[in-house]
Amino acid sequence: MTDETRTTDPGTPTDADTASDAGAAADMDVAADLGAALAPLRERIDAIDAEIVALLNERARIALEIGRVKDAQGQKPIRDPAREAAVIERVTSASEGLFPQPELVALYRKLIAATRKVQVEQRRGKRPPDGDPA
Repeated sequence: MTDETRTTDPGTPTDADTASDAGAAADMDVAADLGAALAPLRERIDAIDAEIVALLNERARIALEIGRVKDAQGQKPIRDPAREAAVIERVTSASEGLFPQPELVALYRKLIAATRKVQVEQRRGKRPPDGDPA
């Protein structure tokens, strides 16, 4: 660009520069507003996640107790396919439909498998009777 075609000083912002700065500021305001709107929702999800983990731990403690009862009564198999199917049926029936059913089923199958693993570890002596990891 020659001096003849430039209408402003090189150090002076042009209308395009000013518009770009205003757009960036508006984008930052939108991002700040979005962050402020999302923060309490994300805090609620974090609290729910903490409750879920606490409930999973409680479920594992109960599974350990079930394992002790099974052992005391001489019941060898840990896996109970009829019970597992009943659990899957019960949770899918209880769902309001917001959580996709295939993913809910997969999640519970994984949860049941993890619970069996806790019982297997207990039976093999890798987990003390009180349920704390060895």
